[in-house]
Amino acid sequence: MRPKTPRHLYILIIVLVGLYSLFKLYQLVSQSLFGVAPDRINIVLYGPETFYYSLDRANNRDYAIAFQPDLKIDVPGGYGMYRVGSLGKLADLDDDPNLIKNTFSLTTTTFVHYVFSNNTNEVYYGEEIPVLQKPALKKILFEPSNASVLDRIYLVLMLLGDSASNYQPISFIEQKEAIFDDISFENELFFDESIGLLFQETYRDEHASIQILYTGTYATASRISDLLEGNGIRVSDISYDIDSNTNCMVIYSADNPSQTARDLGTQFGCTLRFGKTDVYDILFILGEIEQKWKVKNK
Repeated sequence: MRPKTPRHLYILIIVLVGLYSLFKLYQLVSQSLFGVAPDRINIVLYGPETFYYSLDRANNRDYAIAFQPDLKIDVPGGYGMYRVGSLGKLADLDDDPNLIKNTFSLTTTTFVHYVFSNNTNEVYYGEEIPVLQKPALKKILFEPSNASVLDRIYLVLMLLGDSASNYQPISFIEQKEAIFDDISFENELFFDESIGLLFQETYRDEHASIQILYTGTYATASRISDLLEGNGIRVSDISYDIDSNTNCMVIYSADNPSQTARDLGTQFGCTLRFGKTDVYDILFILGEIEQKWKVKNK
């Protein structure tokens, strides 16, 4: 006859499983918006009507931008100008789930945190700018996204009770091409007019100075600089990387990395490292991400 397993062993196993489950739950919560959230949460709802929302957690200064499908915007990766309504198809063909997120990050000069898009391989058309509306909670809850379940719940709780009037619209200038009658987004004018609206308070408070080192084109490094400046990160210098580093690195010189340094590493997928930074607080070595963020012109 097989000997019986002692009762206390069952209890020990149950306790260990329970503790492990609580630890995993703590990890999930601490890594979600419930545990750590930026001052501004920037989201894109992509589809026949595409909207960008910048949600201010502290002061309720929320902004929104509506994009018509026929508007052309600069797609990083060397693609050039593409219609908003064809971005989903392009991302699907290239099997690049981050293409929409990176494109709107570059366009709005902010870190887009989440994209919600139901049918990315469909092409949309339309010349009219959509009427501004509040974020559709159904889309946030159920459409495919890089947001976790906990992130979705956080966003829905944050947006409950909102109306379209909660969001200050940000307009942009369209440039019309004489030959093809196309309309395109004016990046430089938008940057000049929107700077100071969509920044992250934490980055402004830390006031860390950054040097960007590039090996490709100055135009790409300059657009990345605009992206950082739009978030409230102070770029002090853009220089050619004479060492021709191939790895993307965020180098900090303080005893502990600042939130600015940590977020740079996270947003761009770069290695965070302690080291010499000359007269700057942070060295941002672009390395291999230059190709991913490559632009044809500024």
